[in-house]
Order: sequence, then structure tokens, then C-alpha cells
Amino acid sequence: MATKITLQSIQDTYCNLQFNEHNYSIGGGLVEEKLASRRHEEALNDNGKLTLGEATQLFKRATGLDTETVREVIKYAVPNMEWHHAGKLPKAYGGKMKKTYFLNSLEICDIASNWDTYLERLNLSKIAFQNEEQKKKDLEARRLDYLQKYAKKVERVIRRPKYFFLTKREMQGKYGWFDSAGKSYNLTEYYSGWEFENEETYKEFLNIQ
Repeated sequence: MATKITLQSIQDTYCNLQFNEHNYSIGGGLVEEKLASRRHEEALNDNGKLTLGEATQLFKRATGLDTETVREVIKYAVPNMEWHHAGKLPKAYGGKMKKTYFLNSLEICDIASNWDTYLERLNLSKIAFQNEEQKKKDLEARRLDYLQKYAKKVERVIRRPKYFFLTKREMQGKYGWFDSAGKSYNLTEYYSGWEFENEETYKEFLNIQ
């Protein structure tokens, strides 16, 4: 009969388990006959560490939550995980070596001990992010409504009008138009945006919140 995995059993297993804190001291390079770094193999064989995939499955069994939520909680709790190279990405994704992420026993213990807290903080951060995104959308809608009422849209002019809200700057190169913001080329720069008739409506637009 399989042992039931709980947050408490994870704490019992990992809170007093040692791990190698000096993994990087073993040096770089690949293990012979394996497309994996020496550090990756050392971490993989460390009883005090789990890969992100292994930790996800462990906490999934303990909490009954779906894989995506569990991974989000783990990444929220440990935003800067230890990682090492192993395997290779397909050519379509650049063909470079993949990264394997690891959690050590101290981090696993902390997550198991504070799971509910991390889950609640994650949910609150999502709500805060959604609220901010909605505020941005509402502001953009108010600004666009004002622009359409009190300003005239201007496309690719060389000289910017006096009361002007810039939305895009471009240059025309050999292969067509491209965004020139932050770039310096010996080409004519063109501006697009919205022109206001007077300073009053221009300042009123800038003060929309």
C-alpha cells in the first residue's frame, strides 16, 4: 500500500535533510557520454534536492491541486531556483542546451510548512495584477475617447505639431518601415500620433488619470 503524501510528511522528510550547498564548486563541463553538465548530475544525485518536475508531482499529491497551480506556487515561493544545463532544445527553439531547475531540502521544507500562506499570497498577487491591468485598460479607453473627440490623428509626418501626443516613430529602410524609437540611423524619422488644436485640450489630455 502506497504511503499517503501530505504536507506534514514532506516536512518530516525534508526539514532535517542535508544537501550540497556548494554545487558550483565542483566546476563546469559536461559529463562524458551525457549531454548534461557535471553540476546537473551532482544535483540530480543529491538526496537533498528535487527537480522542479519532481517537486511539482510531490506537492500535487499532497495538496490535490492541478499541476499548473502547484508549479505557480513553487515558482512564487522560490523565484530564483538553482538550475543546470542538461539535454538539448529542438532546432525550432534555438538548439541550445535546456535548463533543469532544482529545489533543495530547505526550500522544500519551507514550501511545505507555509503552503497555505504562499497559495494565498499568490492568489492575492494575481488579483492585484488583474486590477492593475483593468485600470490600464480603463485609462487607455478614456484617453482614446478624449483623443477621438478633441484631437486629429496624424500619420508619418516629418515635423511634429506644437501640441502633439506621440504614439509611434518610424524610419523607412531597405526592407520597409521599422520602429525607430531608441535607434540612431542616418535616415529621415517620421512621427505618428494625435494633434491638438490648443494647449488647453493638450494639457487636459495629459492629466487624464
